[in-house]
Amino acid sequence: MIAELIGAGTLGAAGAFGAYWYLKFRDVLPMESSLRSSQRTLADFTAFTRETMERAFAPEQPEQYGDIAGYYLVKLHKSFQDSSILVFEKEPGQWRLINYLKHFKAEPKLLTSYKWSAFDRCLAEGELLRFDDVRTGDYQAVEELLAVFGVKAALMCTFRPAAGAPERLILFGAESPALFGAAQPYLRFVASQLSSISKVSDKVFSLKKESEQLKSEINAMVKELDVAGSRLIQRARERKALYEVVTKVTAPDQDAQGGCSAILNIVAKMVEADVVANLLFDEAKGELVVSPGSYGIPDADRMLYSIPVSNHASASVRTFLSRKPFITEDAQNDPDVLSRYAKLWEIHSLMIVPISLHGRIIGVMRVGSRRKDFFTPDQLEFLTIIADELAIIIEMVTLYENLSRTADELAQLNRLKDEFLATVSHELKTPLTTIKGFVSVILSGEVGPLNEQQTNFLNVTDQSVNRLTHLISDLLDLSRLNGKVEMEFQKLDLTELVRNSVSSVLLKAKEKNVSLTNETAKNLPQVKADIRWIGQVVDNLLINAIKYAGPGAKVKISGFDKGEVVVISVEDDGPGIPLEEQKMVFEKFYRGKTSASQVPGTGLGLAISKSVVEKHGGKIWLESKTGKGVKFCFALPIAKDQGT
Repeated sequence: MIAELIGAGTLGAAGAFGAYWYLKFRDVLPMESSLRSSQRTLADFTAFTRETMERAFAPEQPEQYGDIAGYYLVKLHKSFQDSSILVFEKEPGQWRLINYLKHFKAEPKLLTSYKWSAFDRCLAEGELLRFDDVRTGDYQAVEELLAVFGVKAALMCTFRPAAGAPERLILFGAESPALFGAAQPYLRFVASQLSSISKVSDKVFSLKKESEQLKSEINAMVKELDVAGSRLIQRARERKALYEVVTKVTAPDQDAQGGCSAILNIVAKMVEADVVANLLFDEAKGELVVSPGSYGIPDADRMLYSIPVSNHASASVRTFLSRKPFITEDAQNDPDVLSRYAKLWEIHSLMIVPISLHGRIIGVMRVGSRRKDFFTPDQLEFLTIIADELAIIIEMVTLYENLSRTADELAQLNRLKDEFLATVSHELKTPLTTIKGFVSVILSGEVGPLNEQQTNFLNVTDQSVNRLTHLISDLLDLSRLNGKVEMEFQKLDLTELVRNSVSSVLLKAKEKNVSLTNETAKNLPQVKADIRWIGQVVDNLLINAIKYAGPGAKVKISGFDKGEVVVISVEDDGPGIPLEEQKMVFEKFYRGKTSASQVPGTGLGLAISKSVVEKHGGKIWLESKTGKGVKFCFALPIAKDQGT
């Protein structure tokens, strides 16, 4: 009995064991295999997305977007090496093949245009389209192309290119749709990523273009105002100097207007004339007008005499245009003279000579007598000589009258420049502060978590805002220095100032992997200076050295007592400055040719430093050899009363 029970138990256990393995092989093992396959597929897709997103960034140039798109497609093709990937670009009424990834023997024709309704439908619907057999549609227009690539089944989706380029389409092709299940999420991810990067890129391109345009406009305006101001100042100085010379020549205590009147009085006495007047050309009116200081003409009558240069009946006009002297014995009865003016001034004999300066005709001198046939050719020749000398005085009268207007124009231009810069800074700083504030809040995570790509994009934006804010601050400093900036001079310990500056930039030096040392001598003589402006000079020189010297470089700041002055120098062992560029580094907005595209900056730091040092009665200079570093130095006079 026991043996029978044992046998039955053994038989039951064997049956259960066989049933277990039967069920495992039939159901469990396929499920476990499917699960492992799904896990591998998910892991591969996760690795693909992670690797591609690590390479994603906001392009600053359209070419960079093309590099990103090419990288994504290459990665996609490596994941599905048996596939063919073709990229088409939309043209009016057709599509152009612009790129492909596939190894084959027959080379296809790139840049060839194709028509296929499936392309247009994919673009119109904006969805991923699947064709398990492309031959079932009207694909004759691309039959030859697809045959070259061995494409019999296809997945298609569109993506948005950068910089406003035409729409593009990715065709994922294979000999059969077997890969499509696994390929669809990859293709959707690539198209989505490229479209997202495109949108960000367009905004970056737009912001960069606006920033460059704004910077260019500000630079052009500042330069134009500087040039205009310098030109007006120079003209005013020249006119004032010439006016002083002429007044000294004419009379010790007379002005230019009085000198002109005195000469006309001398002419009247020399030729015994009753009337002597200068008729000067008014360009605005196109007329010859009697100038002040005339002899023998009441002011009321002087205002009545003006002749358009188009009136060739006037002897004065003809003399002005031909530059040939004129003389008549009886102006009231001479048909070549406008008799009404001769009668107005009660003259008969008349002489007219041109007044020219440096070959430029500026008017005529008109001399009359109440007696007939009174003037002689010798007197006419004398007037011609006097007119040449008189031209300088007349020109100075005109210049002197315009001098006050020139000064007003100069002051107005300076005010406009200051108002413009103040307005621009106010208008720019407010939105920039707002932008930076919101970017900082978003980066802090207060409004929600960010993915890595979003954080990178916002960091780029934050850096761009910082650069623009720095540019505005430099422009304001430059404007103040060009104007009447009030500096608070006090006794200053440069040793302590240098120590503070080194401490403030030490972190930046570490970030750039630059070694920074301070070898400033202790107990340097004090100087009289504005601590804020001189501190900015030291900061500028240190920051420039750190930026331009390059990673691994050494920067050293030193201070020396040179008797009458204290010299501060900042030296690095970087690439140096070429000789042909050294004379331009202190000019406004100048950037070195080799570093302009590699190191961000405004080109104003050294110009500001030069202006500050010179306003302190000091001097700034540089010493450099290409490939052997650069040394910037500035010297400030020591304070005379060192005891207190």
